[in-house]
Amino acid sequence: MSDSFSPKQIARALEVSESSVKRWCDRGLIEFQKTAGGHRRVLLGELVRFLKDQRKSIVRPQLLGLPAVREAQPASYTRSAELFTESLIAGDLDLCRQIILDLFLSEFSVSKICDEFIASAMEVIGERWECGDGEVFQERRGCEIVLVVLHELRRLLPPAAAERPVAIGATVEGDYYGLGTSMAELVLLDSGWNAASLGSNLPYETLASAIRQHRPRLFWLSCSHLPNREQFLANYAMLHEEFGLDVAFVVGGRELDDSLRRQMQYAAYCDNMQHLEAFARTALSLSRTGNSDSLVAGGSPQISS
Repeated sequence: MSDSFSPKQIARALEVSESSVKRWCDRGLIEFQKTAGGHRRVLLGELVRFLKDQRKSIVRPQLLGLPAVREAQPASYTRSAELFTESLIAGDLDLCRQIILDLFLSEFSVSKICDEFIASAMEVIGERWECGDGEVFQERRGCEIVLVVLHELRRLLPPAAAERPVAIGATVEGDYYGLGTSMAELVLLDSGWNAASLGSNLPYETLASAIRQHRPRLFWLSCSHLPNREQFLANYAMLHEEFGLDVAFVVGGRELDDSLRRQMQYAAYCDNMQHLEAFARTALSLSRTGNSDSLVAGGSPQISS
């Protein structure tokens, strides 16, 4: 499915006239591109931004490659979270996609969706597994479904402008849990950064190479599993020593307990995605005013709960 659409396609999905869509484009309410033939094309992320700003709904989202609108909406926020968890455990991909789309279009931030729906659901699944009330396949399948949902969420975000500051991140060697770094990428994109996750289980040498090549203003590490804590600290210290004066190091993840963090230097520790969003927006604001140097190497407040 294409991520750009003509005014006619958008009009059908919103059940409005094509002339209305063209008028919104001409008034600058919807940013668009023009083909070589002079036809308007609107990126999905830009359309979604317009819809959220104007509080308009997509009547037939399936025409844009999105899940169909549910006939019955949950009565409360709490019930939506419960339903998402139940759907994830049951392996119902379509319902998971529908719930997250509804949340995003109803003005939930990416960070709140990640914290209060996705991370919360995965925690429940993990607890059930540990207590013998769940199966390994349910946790693995849940991870796969969440990755699909995160990929779709990315489609709904406006494209990152080239002039935005760069942020990159990953998980370190031995840490194969990729959901944290994937969520961080989306939160940073939604916060105005040109962000890219490098993936999971990356050796420190290649992380250093990536920093040299991309010259980011922000570098994040999601730490869910550290096979050798002493080796992690040694390798992390070398990375920070080389780049910490120029790059804001942001760390998070369940493996970073107090004793480990006391031995590390970083610009921010974020124990959830909403904290990451708060730091990212502060950092972006300082970057725009030329004060971003205060964010690196101990110059910024450490964000934590």
